[in-house]
Amino acid sequence: MITGRDFIFISSIEWGFLWQSHQEIASRLAAAGNRVLYIENLGVRTPSFGDAGRIADRLKNWASARRSRGVRQVAPNIHVCSPLVCPPFGPGWRRTINRRIFLPGLKRTARSLGFRDPIIWTYLPTDVSADLIRLLSSPKGLVIYHCVADFTQLTPQVELLRQSESDVLALSDLVLASCSQLEKKAALINKHVYLAAHGVSLDAFPYADRLERKCDPPVELKNLPQPIIGYVGGVHRHVDLDLIRQVAVQRPDWTWVLAGSVQVSIDELQNIKNIKIVGAKAHNELVKYIRHFDVCTVPYKNTESTATVVPSKINEYLAVGRPVVATDLPTIREFNKEHGLLTLASNDTRDFIAAIETALLSSDDDSLARRRRELAESADWGLRLDRISEIIEGRLADRKRTL
Repeated sequence: MITGRDFIFISSIEWGFLWQSHQEIASRLAAAGNRVLYIENLGVRTPSFGDAGRIADRLKNWASARRSRGVRQVAPNIHVCSPLVCPPFGPGWRRTINRRIFLPGLKRTARSLGFRDPIIWTYLPTDVSADLIRLLSSPKGLVIYHCVADFTQLTPQVELLRQSESDVLALSDLVLASCSQLEKKAALINKHVYLAAHGVSLDAFPYADRLERKCDPPVELKNLPQPIIGYVGGVHRHVDLDLIRQVAVQRPDWTWVLAGSVQVSIDELQNIKNIKIVGAKAHNELVKYIRHFDVCTVPYKNTESTATVVPSKINEYLAVGRPVVATDLPTIREFNKEHGLLTLASNDTRDFIAAIETALLSSDDDSLARRRRELAESADWGLRLDRISEIIEGRLADRKRTL
């Protein structure tokens, strides 16, 4: 893996948010001997009243880091910055303030840490991100755009987002796309685009055989009626709560367990006795729940907003050897066409119930469980990042030859 370099991550999530590829990649690069400055989410839209809690957390983190050059060290070689910036896609005066005051402050932070010729790794395609890339990039460095979402679904300023994403694509030396749809879109502007599917930490999600699955369930799962139909991850706007409710009502002998932070109203799930919501769990604690699920699910809505969503939880489920039922989103359908180890269903209640019933038949099949684990092993983050490192080093060599 690449080592001895300085990386600046322009992230689309906070460091302490749900563990995703952002934190996983940054942590692995740091462990390999690189230094990482992780800039927390700069936003994709103007905040609303519902963002008050997130804004308060940002102000708290920013204030607490003022005595330490604006950063806090969260692990060896990893510094996290919680900057104050004006939101993207606003009037000209906001962009001017960012360019003259806030973004130069981030450059000073990087310099104070001794960063030189950084590899800039952005998850954000906004005008703020483009301006920061221009400010921080150097001829001996590199710019990577890691495209993991269709951001036109996340902002009302669609046309401005499209223009700024075109700018970021043009500024990037290479682009990593999490699915084929995003890969094709990026390739219209940048000729160095690579498909980089999400990986899985095999250490965090060890395989569980039948005997291990019967031992020491988490306290919330003890004495629950079986079978247990499970979901891990954020309970957010993409989760089809009505589908879960309908399945729970029509199959009262099944127990649903949802393990993850609740980010939307769940009123429609309240008072349904066979739905248990256990709340947010640390990433390395999720395996304790997954191994006791008879069937794992990805019950996402099938909409334009989820057309490019790639649920990393699928590889986590498979790593533990558990059967998976998912709604047939385009990315999931493509994954299953290649590997064939998932059971897909529409968002129709009867169809989803039938898919779970089919998956339950293989819940204790050890040979299938091992095949699932083997598939997950091919998606190990170590392997994924070795390949990404080769691509990065190849592009660095290309740039060196042109200097």
